[in-house]
Amino acid sequence: MKIKDILGGKFKRKIRRGSRIKRILQNDLHLSEGGKVFGDDAIPFDHAMIPSIMKSVNTVLSKTGASAIPIGSGATPTKGKVSGDLDLIVDTDILKQHFKMPDEPDKVIRQKLRQLYDLAGFDTAQSGNSVHVKVPMGDHAHQVDIMVVPNAANAAQFHTHNIPQGSKFKGKNKQQLLSIIAREKGMLWSNFDGLYKRLPNGKKDPNGLISRDINEIAKLLLGPNARKEDMGSVESIVSILGKEGEELLANIRANDPNWKELD
Repeated sequence: MKIKDILGGKFKRKIRRGSRIKRILQNDLHLSEGGKVFGDDAIPFDHAMIPSIMKSVNTVLSKTGASAIPIGSGATPTKGKVSGDLDLIVDTDILKQHFKMPDEPDKVIRQKLRQLYDLAGFDTAQSGNSVHVKVPMGDHAHQVDIMVVPNAANAAQFHTHNIPQGSKFKGKNKQQLLSIIAREKGMLWSNFDGLYKRLPNGKKDPNGLISRDINEIAKLLLGPNARKEDMGSVESIVSILGKEGEELLANIRANDPNWKELD
């Protein structure tokens, strides 16, 4: 189905409501939100502190041969901007090599990484594909969410945003929009794996990888003239799609109860 068909009226009835669309988006995007894992013990921080936080995290991680890659707003830090946590991504395969566990499930590798931070004296937690670490900085601490996934360097590109100043949209909105566009084109957007064929039951075809190349994905989802920069924000996606993009966003805003924007 083409976007112009979606916007011709078919799109509206395809919007899934309630918890069902949440489950669909979680399956497509592997959404994993840490929230306030450590409560008020970990406070928000100015982006100017990101290098110091990263240094503390990598002090432990460097022992494995891996390095943490900042994603989301942390990938393009802005001095004066405040975030509640720092999202990082680490390559599963490098950790498997370090732990000499090439055939172990990814969840076991995440547990081993958490143990490293426990042994180093950090407070930790674990949920989904993330290891959460409370990083002390002077007389306070900050939350770091380390997502452990395959092909981390490539996946990090999918989580590098270019959100305009004053935007109402977050990175999650961008991923939701890409997922919806992919779904209506008969594909599945995984924001860690790339673009896949979609099975009739709506799940990812594990043998149906279409592309992990971000520029190729941009063209497949947004048009032949699109580049990776056009996937950087909701605004850039809507802009490259033109009038169709504006109508698509309006339909989502009107019909998708899981679409949340900043006030």
